[in-house]
Amino acid sequence: LVVVVISIVIVGFMESIAIAKQLATKNNYEIDASTEFLGLGMANLTAGLFSGYPVTGSFSRSAVNNDAGAKSGISAVVTATVVGLVLLFLTPIFELLSLPTLASIVISGVVSLVDYEEAIYLWKVHKFDFGVWMFAFLGTLFLGVELGLSLAVGLSLFLVVFESAYPHTAVLGRLPGTTEYRNVKNYPQAECYDSIVAVRIDAPIYFANTQQVREKVSKYVCKAKKELADSGREDQAVQFIILELNAVPHIDTSGLHTLQDMNTDYTNRKIQLCLTNPNNKVMERLVNSGLVEDIGRDHIFVSTHDAVHYCLSEMVIKENSQHSNNMNSPADRFPLALGEPENGGLMDDDDRRLPMTSSDFSEGRDVEAGNVVF
Repeated sequence: LVVVVISIVIVGFMESIAIAKQLATKNNYEIDASTEFLGLGMANLTAGLFSGYPVTGSFSRSAVNNDAGAKSGISAVVTATVVGLVLLFLTPIFELLSLPTLASIVISGVVSLVDYEEAIYLWKVHKFDFGVWMFAFLGTLFLGVELGLSLAVGLSLFLVVFESAYPHTAVLGRLPGTTEYRNVKNYPQAECYDSIVAVRIDAPIYFANTQQVREKVSKYVCKAKKELADSGREDQAVQFIILELNAVPHIDTSGLHTLQDMNTDYTNRKIQLCLTNPNNKVMERLVNSGLVEDIGRDHIFVSTHDAVHYCLSEMVIKENSQHSNNMNSPADRFPLALGEPENGGLMDDDDRRLPMTSSDFSEGRDVEAGNVVF
């Protein structure tokens, strides 16, 4: 009976809270879902002591009760008393009423709860949410409250899993004249840097989406390499990958293993992985898993700007050490670090990568590598 009991609890609570929220919105008051759940539990406990039926909030009777002008729980006491008196003394009078007559009473009360304005709003704003609304509405209308709500809850859970399994990610670029990094799709003028790929992950990293996260980062790296090749800089390669984790509230062991595999893979390809702004919970797991030591404490930063500053500094140092005899400046090798474009203008949409001189590091605030507190 465990499965049956769980089904009754879920469907009963969903039916009760659905009509409760609808009536709360209609009558401008607030409800507490926890209190509603506690009330249902006490009602069912009391009913169970006397071998009663499972208790739940009735969608149709609540609608009729609201339409009758009820304002408090006393109405339920009055209703129960009247129903008892009718069953005891007036049954012969109502015995001959047809089912359509009784159904019309219920329908007249429920019709007022159909929120047409909300459906129109959903259609204008988000058609996918409108589809979910219609699915729940039609399921409840033709299949019954229990089955309709069950299907709606199942669809909602599926959508939650689907959304989390395909998390939003974005390539970041620096807004000109600032230390802010934003999605380059939303801000075409944002500046990207040669040999650096900065990516923001906007979801928890867990078993359902780890492979998707890894594939997206790999896609961004391949795209950066292609842009370098198309612009005639085939001799350059991606040297740093920066993962911004400020929007990652949680990471599980599958996510940790994926980051470990990514770090190993990119290290073998001479690409350094950097992490920025993990929260305390994520940082604790990175430390406990040993990933911090593998990546290097000096490659974990408070902000994306600090990480980019460090990467560009390392690139300039490496370039100077390799070409100190035959190159006066790395200006034709790396992008601008913290200053504005040399020509004073914005980049073309097809190529947001700009030249840089080592003197540009004097602009902005100086930062130290690895300034996350452990």
